[in-house]
Amino acid sequence: MLHQRMAALACGLALGTPVAAIAQDGPLTVAMHYTQEQAAPLLACLDAYEADGVTAEYQQISYRDYLQTVLTGRLGGQSPDIYNVYSIWAAQMVDNGVLDAPPVAVSKLVSETYSAGTVDAVTIDGTVWGVPTEVSAYMLVSNMALLREAGYDAPPATWEELREIARTVTARNEQGRIETAGFAFADSSSGAGFVHPFYALLYSEGARPYSDDFSEANLDGPEAEAALERMAELVGDGITDLSVDAYDFPAGGIGMMIMANWLESEIRAGFGDSFEEDVVVSPIPAGADWRTLQYAFFMGVDSNSDRKEAAWDLVRHLNAPREDGPSCMGEMLSGLGALTANTADNAAMGEPDAFTAPYLAALEEGRAVSQPNVMQAAEIEGMMAQTFERVLAGDAEAGPALESLDGEVEDILFEFY
Repeated sequence: MLHQRMAALACGLALGTPVAAIAQDGPLTVAMHYTQEQAAPLLACLDAYEADGVTAEYQQISYRDYLQTVLTGRLGGQSPDIYNVYSIWAAQMVDNGVLDAPPVAVSKLVSETYSAGTVDAVTIDGTVWGVPTEVSAYMLVSNMALLREAGYDAPPATWEELREIARTVTARNEQGRIETAGFAFADSSSGAGFVHPFYALLYSEGARPYSDDFSEANLDGPEAEAALERMAELVGDGITDLSVDAYDFPAGGIGMMIMANWLESEIRAGFGDSFEEDVVVSPIPAGADWRTLQYAFFMGVDSNSDRKEAAWDLVRHLNAPREDGPSCMGEMLSGLGALTANTADNAAMGEPDAFTAPYLAALEEGRAVSQPNVMQAAEIEGMMAQTFERVLAGDAEAGPALESLDGEVEDILFEFY
């Protein structure tokens, strides 16, 4: 999870049992960031699991503290058997020797069952490190009730149309504060706010944020400047400001946002009976060769586990479609509005709903580009978010700000590549 659901999970440390060293005869432990309620279908699978006397149990670690908890716990000799890892943590975990390299059968399962972009998300230096679980991509989500009220019967097909529609939708009160926003960015404290939309626009410009070997950043080029200026002009147009939060979209007062598919359940709850009619997902209108960002989580095994073979068996079990339907993970994620990018799971779950279908198409058609698995990714994206916020607030110009950012990022890359 990067978004409101994750922010809620980050409010406290792990619920339930602390992460602890696992005895040989104890249950295998699966450490994830989902709440007990969110993970209910998976918990049922874990409760029922028994293979050659091996059982399993669930441990929750808060999303915001996950990586630090893992690294600190291992220093004290305490770690679960199985992790659910956000892809941008993987490089650091691999560098610290946390993850076990999967058996050939697991790597083959991933390469044959998941879309290419998703395989990239779990790959570090050419090695697949686990089985993808939650996958999300970014698309334009429109509140058609507001767009129709403003005289538009379809989402924008070009960036200029997006600006035009958003200006028409926007309404301010007597004090000049936005009451109805034509567009909104998400809370900038997570990558979902500014960084992920920037990646999507940058990919659509035909560029990548780093060189292939991650030794250099490409954040000071014309494509990056064009992507950031597109974002900044939305604030400059007066159709949004930094006080408007896209996570409030379910309340109905925001016209459009660039958002990942995981928010579907919250949007559906907010719109109620009008969801099917009033919420439309479409490509981010960035040209015929548009691209978008996808990120992933994956299940990996701790390199210190005393039962790595049994742990990998459990990972396969939780992610393999069942005779009567999707995998345990597929069932859980479907209930959250998330995707697995597992082709067998998608087939088992049948025709996607109208909200999910465009996201799934972006993954299947190769439009979704994986989030870079670069060392210190979380630190770098935090720096990116601060720079972008200054530009959007009008406190810095895109070109000079990106040039400075590029230098700072390359100082970090120099330490590792």
